[in-house]
Amino acid sequence: MTIDTFTWRTQKSAQGTESVSLVQSQFGDGYKQVSIKGINSNAETWNLNWTGKKTEAANIRTFLRSHTANSFWWTNPWGEKRLWRVKADSLSVSFPAGNKAALSFTFEQSFAP
Repeated sequence: MTIDTFTWRTQKSAQGTESVSLVQSQFGDGYKQVSIKGINSNAETWNLNWTGKKTEAANIRTFLRSHTANSFWWTNPWGEKRLWRVKADSLSVSFPAGNKAALSFTFEQSFAP
């Protein structure tokens, strides 16, 4: 099975969020027990933007729409190549001028193809 790669350059204003999945128990004496939940407890999301020609935006839009349930490779701004999916309902588009289009979307880390 071949896994696609997102190769388009996004704008430098990428914003990432890292979340850790924990199990916690708080006790009455102030003691809190914390443990990591699962083997993939750290996950990233990236809010990204792209602006360019409308024809290229159409190609990117097609890619993004086909990868909400299918993983793809992408290298995050830290230089780490990982599997990602497009977060459902995160794709938005605007047309700032003439032949230009602007896309906003969110990648969420995937742990399986």
